[in-house]
Amino acid sequence: MRDWWYGDKRDVVKWGAILALARKRSIRDVLQVALYRPDRPNYRLHMDETTEPLPLEVARYFHDIDDIQRLAASVDLNIDIHKDLFQWRPGFHTREDFRTAYFNEVTSKIGEYSDPVIVLLDPDIGIAPKNYGYEHVTHHEIRTVLRAMKAGDVLLFYQHARQGDGDWINSTREEFGQAVGADVPVDTITCREIANDVAFFVVERSQSEQL
Repeated sequence: MRDWWYGDKRDVVKWGAILALARKRSIRDVLQVALYRPDRPNYRLHMDETTEPLPLEVARYFHDIDDIQRLAASVDLNIDIHKDLFQWRPGFHTREDFRTAYFNEVTSKIGEYSDPVIVLLDPDIGIAPKNYGYEHVTHHEIRTVLRAMKAGDVLLFYQHARQGDGDWINSTREEFGQAVGADVPVDTITCREIANDVAFFVVERSQSEQL
């Protein structure tokens, strides 16, 4: 997730879905796997024939993903944000080495919860196509997260509309179903009155599932 996307209309649907699920299932713990990539700090304002830096205080005021803690306090939720940088950095040979290490950290974090938890897997776009980047999560990574969860935990997955796919909700839901397992029930959450280009796929971890 990029700082720039925090607080837009899709976030209204996202956190509305989380709160509705939490209340419906009596869950108080939420782990947001933010897949975080901070925005560059050097935006410029063009003022006549000069430029001035955009004050960082303003960008942080409107686009601080940690600001969700105000909601957490008001609705009695515990929201943890896994905010490690989701981008290759020195120390890893390849992008895939980094991604494996990142999701290993996520699975360790999930294992720390003794009570049921909603795990929000929050990429910029959603399920990875054949050629994918940091905006996506692969089938294997989705399965890795679900395997780390215990019975009663809930996985919520963010999916943005795909350009050129008029039936993107059903096509990506089918792909998500392939990732979590053909026999795993998948629910879909949308709110087209607010944002018609985003959907969320929901699965509950069952003790009997073999992933």
